[in-house]
Amino acid sequence: MERLLFRNLRPLYGWLFIVAWFAILVLMTWVFLRDSGIAQEPFRALTIAFFWGLGCWLAFGALTRPIVSVRQKSDGSWIVIRRWPWTHDEERIDPDRLPAPTIDAESDGEGGMHYRCLLKTPEHGSVEFSEHLKLDKAALARDRMAFLIRSARTRTPRNTPPLPGSR
Repeated sequence: MERLLFRNLRPLYGWLFIVAWFAILVLMTWVFLRDSGIAQEPFRALTIAFFWGLGCWLAFGALTRPIVSVRQKSDGSWIVIRRWPWTHDEERIDPDRLPAPTIDAESDGEGGMHYRCLLKTPEHGSVEFSEHLKLDKAALARDRMAFLIRSARTRTPRNTPPLPGSR
């Protein structure tokens, strides 16, 4: 039985935005082609080309961010799953090999801050397991992950030789 520890669904919002963007853009392009044709009015052609280019640029940024899930298996090992719309990637991790999680702060471009909670894995480097707009919520998520790592280390000692005199 697996237990879900964390799931970062924020990239899903970007994916849904891109789907809506291209649905509206396809509809508007079809309307322009149906009514008068784009070739007869160069301004319409430039406008449509601009929004297609902008959509491709936004799609590249949004679709490269994975949805991250951190799960605990019944044997005590952890699985970090990164999902994209076209594939997924799983990494099995021993909690003893995980360092303490960190918080990365960056500007959101509008005068505020955006906080990402990062878990450094042996295979993939830093993985965003949680994202927040407030530092106290990010610190709470980081502390919760640190607690889960510590409790997983103490609960299931693996690969340790038996103590002398024990059976």
